[in-house]
Amino acid sequence: MMTNATAATPDPVAAALAIAQTARRKAAATDNRNGTAAVALLGSGVIFSLIAITAMLTSPATIPMWCAAHGGCM
Repeated sequence: MMTNATAATPDPVAAALAIAQTARRKAAATDNRNGTAAVALLGSGVIFSLIAITAMLTSPATIPMWCAAHGGCM
């Protein structure tokens, strides 16, 4: 005879496998997002640096203006 208690109890092995697979998927998704964010941040830093270098090379007045805006360079 099957009671409500035994009918509601899931297979523990299947439940453990489902939990493990969900954890693996979440861990893989987190790793992918962190790597993408780091690459995007690095790329934006490189682009900003190249723009700043280009601005300084094209105009000799850029460096004194930057120094005046940021408290003076000594």
